[in-house]
Formats: sequence, structure tokens, C-alpha cells
Amino acid sequence: MFNRHLLVVAGLALVAGSAMAQGTYREDERNARQEQRIQEGLASGGITRREADMLQQQQREIHRAERRAAADGVVTREERMHIRYLQDRADQSINRLANNRHVN
Repeated sequence: MFNRHLLVVAGLALVAGSAMAQGTYREDERNARQEQRIQEGLASGGITRREADMLQQQQREIHRAERRAAADGVVTREERMHIRYLQDRADQSINRLANNRHVN
């Protein structure tokens, strides 16, 4: 009985730790939406290949910040605020570039 309980607790801790390392559902959804908007802008011609590369670099910066924040198993309030700041900047960049009129 004790061993089974210990295994259940260890399993739950493992699942919770991996979920924390991956970020929250909201952050993951936001990252996915940003990636999709970049691809849509590239496909529609609203974003050039060079601009898409710059936006992808911003996305990599966000992913690195998320990994660094979760590395110790605890994402602090300051780390969450920094990640949101980076995501807000990326949103602004995507909007600005997607709505920029390219003159041929």
C-alpha cells in the first residue's frame, strides 16, 4: 500500500514538473497563435521573408526565456512578467509588419 501511494505521489510530481517546464496552457496557446500569424502573414505577402525571420528570432527569444524561467522548477512572478513583456513586443511587431503596406 505504501509503495503504491509513493508511486502515485511521485508520478503526480513528475507530471506537474513537466507541465511547469513547458509553460502554462495560456502561454503555449499565445505562442502558437503568434507562430500561426507569422505564417499567415508570410503566405499572404503581408510579411516578407526577412521580416518573418526577424519575427521567428523573437519567438526563439521567448522560448529561451521560458526554458530559463522553468529551469529551476519555479517560474517567479518577475519571470512571468518578463515573458509576457517579450510576447507583447512580439505581438506588436507582428501587427506592425503584417499591416505595413509593401510597395513593389
